Amino acid sequence: MRQRTFLAARIDQWSREHPRRLDLALTGLMWLVSGLPSALAGLPAFLVATAAILPLVVRRRFPAAVLLWSAAVFGVQLMVVPIPLPADLAQAVVVYTVAAHVVSLPIRLLALGAALAGSVLAGLRWSTPPEYLVNVFKNAAVLGILSVLVWVIGNLVRGRQANMSALREASARLEESRLHRERFVVQQQRVAAAREIHDIVAHSLTVVIVQADGAEYAAEHAHPWDRGDAGRVFATIGRTARSALTEVRGVIEVLREADADGPDELRGAGLGLAELRQLVDSVRAAGLAVEVEAEPAAFDDVPTAIRFAVLRVVRESLTNVLKHAGPYAAAHVVVARTQGGIMVRVEDDGVGVADAITDHGSKPGYGLDGMRERLRALGGALEAGPRPGGGFVVDAAIPVAVLPPSARPAGSAAAPGGTGRSGKR
Repeated sequence: MRQRTFLAARIDQWSREHPRRLDLALTGLMWLVSGLPSALAGLPAFLVATAAILPLVVRRRFPAAVLLWSAAVFGVQLMVVPIPLPADLAQAVVVYTVAAHVVSLPIRLLALGAALAGSVLAGLRWSTPPEYLVNVFKNAAVLGILSVLVWVIGNLVRGRQANMSALREASARLEESRLHRERFVVQQQRVAAAREIHDIVAHSLTVVIVQADGAEYAAEHAHPWDRGDAGRVFATIGRTARSALTEVRGVIEVLREADADGPDELRGAGLGLAELRQLVDSVRAAGLAVEVEAEPAAFDDVPTAIRFAVLRVVRESLTNVLKHAGPYAAAHVVVARTQGGIMVRVEDDGVGVADAITDHGSKPGYGLDGMRERLRALGGALEAGPRPGGGFVVDAAIPVAVLPPSARPAGSAAAPGGTGRSGKR
């Protein structure tokens, strides 16, 4: 339902949308009200009144020219007509127009000066004896005060219009800034989602590829073919693929939700040692020997975003070990609570990334860059490089602000019965 507005508001809106029509209507009305009655004072008075009123049609487009014309017409009036005319109201309209619509201060001051000079000349022309000088002073003072008031009102209107214009520009800039901010947030969400998809797909496909290559080799060289081993391989492949599909769907759902704040929405609050063990078990199923040292209290009172980042660092690092460390490598994962946060270290004794690239011709992916971006957003840091004794090491440090009891996520404590350490397989 359209909201009703006051008549004055509708008239004001119409006048702003159609200024030329307003000037034409104002000019016609003034000519009918004050131009025609001037004919009672004679033909010269009628002509002067008409000449003073008609230029008001173009007063907004040519205010300075109309001011000069109005001053000239008023001078002619003082010479040929001995009395004031109703059409003299047009002089006040011209002064108001210049004050309200001309930016140049000298021209506005010129309009004020012309109005004051006209007030003095009118007082001299229209005053009568016996107290001629007193009448001159009174008439000039009244006309001068009215002229100053009209000029001041015009300047106030011009200032209001300038303020409104500035407010509209500021509103437009704010709206543009809001749109830029929304686009930036959307872009951040897309980058975060792309990073998540990379982590999920890279890890899952690496496990699938390792299992498939092992099954292919066993099918060609093993005698006899072990159906139990084959079943376990295909079960691992299927489980890994289904898990990856579920996680990718979660990322897509986050992209569809307008209120999603980032990758933390992909997982619940119960991220901890149990999820870390599941991650390690999936890598062990691919044939990589992994030793884990995780303190039982490492994830206590830790925000979900940091828990999520820790698991992502471990997963991406183990995925790189699978891809680059070689067939006989072993990995060592350490997750420990430090004084200021959480420390994560993943190291292996394989051939290293550089040698793997040389041997197999594969190109490094975006996993390390993605981990650095993730940790940088949380105030953490990541270092990665070859170990002095061979292999590769990834070190991550993430600061943690301990949550108050009311804000602690469910499942923050360590899983019951967990030792925090599992031996090599």
